[in-house]
Formats: sequence, C-alpha cells, structure tokens
Amino acid sequence: MPGTRWSRLLPTALLVTLALTVISVCSASDDIEAELTARAKNALADVGVYGGQVSFSGRDANLSGFPPNQAAQAMDAIQRIDGVRTVEISGDTAPPAPVTTSGEPSSPPPSPPSPPPSPTTTSAKPTDKAGFQAEIDRLLTATPITFEPDTIELTADGERGALEIAKLLTDAPRELRFRITGQVATGSDRKLALNRAKTVERLLERSGVKRDQAYSTERKNSNGASGEGRRVDITVEQRTQR
Repeated sequence: MPGTRWSRLLPTALLVTLALTVISVCSASDDIEAELTARAKNALADVGVYGGQVSFSGRDANLSGFPPNQAAQAMDAIQRIDGVRTVEISGDTAPPAPVTTSGEPSSPPPSPPSPPPSPTTTSAKPTDKAGFQAEIDRLLTATPITFEPDTIELTADGERGALEIAKLLTDAPRELRFRITGQVATGSDRKLALNRAKTVERLLERSGVKRDQAYSTERKNSNGASGEGRRVDITVEQRTQR
C-alpha cells in the first residue's frame, strides 16, 4: 500500500539527511581547522618560532615539540589569532623566558655602568730644601741604595732605588745641591765608601741630574749592622749665594 511504502522510506530519508548534515558539519570543521592551522604557521613564522607542531580540534589549539625557551612565545602568538578558543601545550617545557607585549623575548636588563677608575694620585714634586730632603729620606727608607759586599757594584734593589732618586732630582731648583756620602763598615777600605758614592753620582748624571748638583764625598764609617755599611746617604744643601 502507498502509505506503508512512505512509512518505510521515511527513516531512510532521515538517515540520509542526518548523514549529509554530519558530513557538512565535519567538512566545515575541517575547513576551520585547516584555516586556523595555516594562520598559526604564519603567526609563528612572524615571531621567529620554529620546530614545533600545532594541531586544532575545532577552534582549540594544541602545541607540542617547541623548545622550552620558545613555548611561551608560541602560545602567545597562537592566542592572538582570531577564532582560536583555547591553547594548550604538551610536552616537557622549562619555565619560559619573559615575553614582551610584542611577543618577542625581552632583552636582559643592561649591566650597570662600571665605576670610573679612581684617579691616580701623584704627589707634587717638592720645591724647597726641606721638601726634597723629606722625599729623599722616604725613598731611601723604602729602597736603600745598596751594594754587593766589598764592591762598588749596585745590587738590583740598590740600582732601582738610585733610579727613583734620579727621577726626583731631575730638574731640581738650581739653588739646591745633593751631597752623596758612601758608607762602609768600620775598618773597611777608606776608598770604598768614596767610590760607592761616585758610582751613584755617575748614575744620577746619566739619568739627567745636572753634573754640578750631585757630588760625592769622603767615606763615612758604619757598624755594618743589617747591611747598613753597604749603602749611600744623600743630603740636600743650599748653594751659598755669592
């Protein structure tokens, strides 16, 4: 009968309609996912993030395989895409690097400027007799002008001390003279002290001290304690006005 035939065909029609609807919905969903996937790739490329995977279930994104230092940047880029509902990331990721509002890693704070070097303090060269004598005494105390035993040969420290004195006496005022007195232990060769003084006199002249300002004198005996009998002393004198 006709009514029976239609009643049999009706469920079939409904099933076909339902199937077409499902196919249409799935097709639309596939289109959305494909579009969002393409937009996601472009968004990641714009911020320079590569190496991971982005998949969509409808409008929900899932990120995987991104380096730990780029995970947060990738999430931020995907969240900015219109139409994306949620973003999740899977896999082991370390704490993400700080991200600026532009989606790019923030630069580390600049290092504080280094403090300026401390100025080197140099004492002014003395200008009078007392000032020169005080500075000479200080230098000789720090580095005595000493000699090898029973010789006129300066020790390494003795030569260094003599050169420091030469720097001080160069360009000294013309009214000052510098008397160099050699020392030997009591009972030593009388000429040794004078020859030691002459050794220092010649070194000072070679180093720029004026010839008529530094001169050597006779010996001076010492008890020789702690090597004091193998050195010279320097005394500042004022020229006699004529």
